[in-house]
Amino acid sequence: MRASFPRHGFTLVELLVVIAIIGVLMGLLLPAVQTAREAARRLQCSNNLRQMGLAFHNYENSKKFLPPSALGRQETIGSHTVTRATLTPWVSILPHLEQTNLFERFDLTRDAWHPHNRPIAAQTPATYLCPSMPLVELGANQGHSSYAVSTGSRRYRNQVHDGAFTDYQGVFRGERQMLGLPTSQLDMPRTSISLIAGLDGSSHTFLAGEFGLQTRTASGPISFPGSSGANAARWALSYPYFSAASTFGTFNARRIDLFDIPSYESFRSDHPGIVQFVMCDGSIRTVADTTDAAVIDMLAARADGGVIPVEN
Repeated sequence: MRASFPRHGFTLVELLVVIAIIGVLMGLLLPAVQTAREAARRLQCSNNLRQMGLAFHNYENSKKFLPPSALGRQETIGSHTVTRATLTPWVSILPHLEQTNLFERFDLTRDAWHPHNRPIAAQTPATYLCPSMPLVELGANQGHSSYAVSTGSRRYRNQVHDGAFTDYQGVFRGERQMLGLPTSQLDMPRTSISLIAGLDGSSHTFLAGEFGLQTRTASGPISFPGSSGANAARWALSYPYFSAASTFGTFNARRIDLFDIPSYESFRSDHPGIVQFVMCDGSIRTVADTTDAAVIDMLAARADGGVIPVEN
């Protein structure tokens, strides 16, 4: 008689059942893991905004006012004096983010495209990057960043800035003049957090917010070189649509038509369904996509007198 031995291992059916169970468990756990990772990235993003808010407060304590929406230098051309754009508020607050060495390397009389400043501007401080923003889509490092200062509810480039930051050095004065704004609106006042506190209130006014990845697609055969595809902020570049933003365009417009120019300057986020802001009092506020546009505009303006609905 042949001796019988106890059987070890799994049958093919048992093995397939185990594999199926593992697959179901992974399918259940993976979304939870991804959600947890996104929550951690969102928390880091809000911490970045909080640090930047504190840096702007410290800047104001030193200078008594906020920096302009775009830094400028005066230049004489013939008998006329014009203001040329140089750098940005994000460069101004570097010493208050423990980045004094980086700040001191800049030539503050030149813009970020100048050969001296370009390699410095490409070194984005970690605080200026949201961990959810996919930098790989943007190609070579050109100093991309994830945040913009708030100039209010009107178009940044050629309208009056009614937000926390204004073009009080007159970098875009000529564009406002060409648009036909009255003389009384060509020059803008300096702003400060203490001033805003006495207007709409520092807890009800955006200081800065997320300005993440935006994909622009041409709907027709005409395109502008360098404008289509993936675009994001650049922290040292004062040219419009890179370091300052407004609520003039479509809020949180992550994918737009190439010719939707107003939405180039709209706040947007790489977190699903929301945009995070640091308010003028340093608090963090999360604004959902579903928030009424009129409410968002009131949060952007420093002195509109609007009543902000109480958050649930």
